[in-house]
Amino acid sequence: MKITRIAGVSVSAIFKHKVRTFLIVLAIMVGVATITVIMALTRGANKKIMQRINNFGPDAIMIHSGGGKLEGPATASEANLTKKDIADIENIDGVTLVSPFQVALDMPIKYGNKFTTSWVWGIKSNWKDAWKRGATKGEFISDADNEQLSKVCVIGQTAVKDLFGTSDPIGESILIENTSFKVIGILEKRGQAPVGADFDNLIVIPFTTASRRLMNQPLYIAMARAIVINPSAVKKVAAQIRDVLRANHNMADTEEDDFRITSPVEITKMIKSTSRTLNNFLWLVGIISPLVGGIVLMNIMLMAVSERKKEIGLRRAVGAKKKHIIFQFLAESLMLAFAGGIFGAVTGIVVTVMLAHSGKPVVITWQPFAAAFIFSAAIGLFFGIYPAKKAAALDPANALTQ
Repeated sequence: MKITRIAGVSVSAIFKHKVRTFLIVLAIMVGVATITVIMALTRGANKKIMQRINNFGPDAIMIHSGGGKLEGPATASEANLTKKDIADIENIDGVTLVSPFQVALDMPIKYGNKFTTSWVWGIKSNWKDAWKRGATKGEFISDADNEQLSKVCVIGQTAVKDLFGTSDPIGESILIENTSFKVIGILEKRGQAPVGADFDNLIVIPFTTASRRLMNQPLYIAMARAIVINPSAVKKVAAQIRDVLRANHNMADTEEDDFRITSPVEITKMIKSTSRTLNNFLWLVGIISPLVGGIVLMNIMLMAVSERKKEIGLRRAVGAKKKHIIFQFLAESLMLAFAGGIFGAVTGIVVTVMLAHSGKPVVITWQPFAAAFIFSAAIGLFFGIYPAKKAAALDPANALTQ
């Protein structure tokens, strides 16, 4: 039998048994769609991880007050860094600038009848250079604001949306824990913070105002961000900062640090460890789904062999060889698998687009279609070969009498 003849017979058999065809295509479609969505989610998660690492900065070192293994920013209530600490860190070879700041988390913010909570940071003017983030509109916190203990603020875009909607907030006054602050600018959009929080739900005010008027912490500093000249020297500089702080805090060799130092290396490990378990689970589901589709295909094709014994016996009786029978059933399996793969890839793309519109981090690329082709071919061949061989092994005389 020629290939075209085998293909024609296979197509006829597929359309003749519509329910069987539908079940096989549906099973494979679900498996391939699952793989497609998981690939998009995994790539989206990796992209988000890189964004969070970039938001931290490859040349930055964060110094937190308070020891232990707690994650996230240290607040003004935990502050134990001193002005001498900051000055000594600035004098370390390789450090280009140090920006100290006070931190308060989830402070109540009010404008008119609108209410929200936000991170509030007391900063100096060099915070803009340390974070490479200034005001996208209006003005930023200046040295004069710190000298005068001004009650002004620059607010993040999430806070703008929560409090003002589409209105212009510049020049308006908001209440931060019952203290009135004038909005002078809007922060550049940044996305997710390295610790996973919304870095656009942030309000910055002058460092002195935060320390003396809002957070009642005039003596100590909650956090600082050091920028090094050479990113490859981050690990070495971080070790020097640790030595300086331990000496300044008069700590014995057996004492644990009463501060925390975070570098890009720790941030990368922390973020990737939190996402690794989820990714492993997703890929486990993704691998199982096509296998289930393949098992469904094999079982239904075995049923088809039993139902079509007379047809197989007749073909063998009129001269069809075993290889022709194998090719016919493999062709049916491959056609059904490819149909399921195509529908699965399309369904997966549709689901992925819906997830993207709902705010989930996804990346849509050409790989799902390649994956659909590969998985369809693998499923069709691997799970179709046994039914095909079983069909070819039937004795023509016995098949015709059954």
